[in-house]
Amino acid sequence: MGQVNLAFITTLTFIFTGFLLKAGGIIKEQEGKILSRLLMHTTFPALMIVSTIHIDLNFRLFLIPLFAIGISAIMLTIAFFLFKKEKNSIRGVLTMGSGGWNVGLFGFPLIESIWGAKALLFAIMYDIGNTFLAFGVLYPIGSHFSEVPSRGKLNMLKKVLLLPPVLGMIMGLTLNASNIPLPNILEDVLTTLAKANKPLVLLLLGIYLSFNLDKNQFNGILKVLIIRYGIGLLTILAIYFLLPKSLMSSVLIALVILPVGMSVLLFSDELGFDAKIAGTMANLSLLLSFGLLWLVITWLQLY
Repeated sequence: MGQVNLAFITTLTFIFTGFLLKAGGIIKEQEGKILSRLLMHTTFPALMIVSTIHIDLNFRLFLIPLFAIGISAIMLTIAFFLFKKEKNSIRGVLTMGSGGWNVGLFGFPLIESIWGAKALLFAIMYDIGNTFLAFGVLYPIGSHFSEVPSRGKLNMLKKVLLLPPVLGMIMGLTLNASNIPLPNILEDVLTTLAKANKPLVLLLLGIYLSFNLDKNQFNGILKVLIIRYGIGLLTILAIYFLLPKSLMSSVLIALVILPVGMSVLLFSDELGFDAKIAGTMANLSLLLSFGLLWLVITWLQLY
């Protein structure tokens, strides 16, 4: 219990420190984007490689991405019909926000703090499904409702598929499956970079955190949050009562109530939607997820 509380307090401290750095004018949000690019090309791919290269690959693990896709498909189907009366520019961003999770920026550091590095295996497998959702489902959905020329959309899709974390994940799984060892010095470098990911990512979350809410579209955003957390809590009940208690089931319970994925902000900006709506959804869900995770993990004693 003490370890769980310590993990949440430490996480909150890092996020709050990042927020104070921005609020005090020490770091601007634009500079946070520079840090984001740095992490995207160093610590994130390193974390993906070192977390997947030594894992014991088995059939059960590859059901986790399918599980993520299935849960998101239910949420997206509800959202697709719920927002059908909205104009396309609003419907696109609200529907995208109803599917997918912020696994990398929010989930990885929190899960590692609570259950240790071994729990990242399940989060990474979940993120494989989440990555497919983001670029193979959410982006096409947004494109369907967008008026941005298709050429720009194709260029964007190509760009995101070549992101270093995605390539790092593929590289780690490939090296694992082929039993090709990394040179010791290279593995040491990657491990050091991977360890730096958690504190830097949490600081970055604090830098991005904003309380400037878009009140004009609050009803739509509220419906998105009800869909996400309604399905998420029902899924938690199913996992808790139907699956045997294990590290995997505990991590899955945490994963299904993670916040809106940061990719929705990226896609909304690229596809000509109102990025403020996406930002409001991301910020509100981050706060809700943090509180819900703390409550659920302590109440169900998942530590």
